[in-house]
Amino acid sequence: MFKLIEFPADTDHVVAVEVDGEVETRDFDKILEVVEDKLNRHDKLRIYVEIKSLGKVSPQALFDDIKAAVKHWNRFDKQAVVTDNTTLHTGVKFAGRLVPGIEVRAFTFNEREPARQWIIA
Repeated sequence: MFKLIEFPADTDHVVAVEVDGEVETRDFDKILEVVEDKLNRHDKLRIYVEIKSLGKVSPQALFDDIKAAVKHWNRFDKQAVVTDNTTLHTGVKFAGRLVPGIEVRAFTFNEREPARQWIIA
């Protein structure tokens, strides 16, 4: 499930999301609405994601995620991923090399506050 995370009002250019468990298309649709709305107000966005647990991802949700990412990839400049999952840390580092123009960093939950500061800096 995706859930929006509150960030200070002056950070409207940040989309902050918590992932906990299984991800379905309806979860992704809610986040995509927020992204589209913020893209109407900002040239570039930043993504902050806290992954508590990652369950099954439906094939449709994965397809929608990829489709949206390709459509807007040049409108993002930073992504912070907070997770204690070491496999995801490795994946984040690899993904950061695949997408030009986006600075991607992984943090542990003990580094949550530095991750929040980094994404808004």
